[in-house]
Amino acid sequence: MWKIVLHKLGYIKYYVYLYIIINIHLNQTAMRKVAKLVAYSFMTRVVVDEDATDDQIIQASKRMIIEKVNLELGEHLESIEDDEECPIGTFETDLPTIDKVILNPIEKQYVVIGKGIPVQVRRFDNYSDWDDVNDLNGEPVFDVQIDFDDSVKMDNENNYYQFQYVNIIYDEDGNAKTGLDYYNADELIITETPLAQVIADLFKNNYK
Repeated sequence: MWKIVLHKLGYIKYYVYLYIIINIHLNQTAMRKVAKLVAYSFMTRVVVDEDATDDQIIQASKRMIIEKVNLELGEHLESIEDDEECPIGTFETDLPTIDKVILNPIEKQYVVIGKGIPVQVRRFDNYSDWDDVNDLNGEPVFDVQIDFDDSVKMDNENNYYQFQYVNIIYDEDGNAKTGLDYYNADELIITETPLAQVIADLFKNNYK
């Protein structure tokens, strides 16, 4: 009996340890993003007919230029500068997104994965609970919620779980309010694998 208890406690300590190590690593690597302008200069030599058009000359040089990009990119670097005219956040593609959620309904916790945000674990007591998701600067950027609705019978029970998130907007004084646009993300429902093990596998595959 005690061997079983100690065995389970060992797993608990293992998963807690994984959470701590992964969170430390993610906090260390979650650096603030900036926009940069990168300039390169390429030149190559081609042999063409004397009456070749510009398009024909460009086509003749294409293979050599691609080879330089693939094999000698650093040698052709001219400059790297801060993009002061269009800093980070200027374009919609710069903004953070939540792309995937891995939910363990038995443990009542889920992993949030996306662009412009560190991997984060969120726990909940009730499916109506909302929580914050932070950006790479540690500032709340989304409100998130896992909902459970079995009012309509479905063939796949996993479809009862619905994830949604809404952006957080800050005014000029730094006060936060909920935005108007609600979004969804791909969901993966797991019940047999502890969420800590899933995180450990993600950590292992992404940071070898």
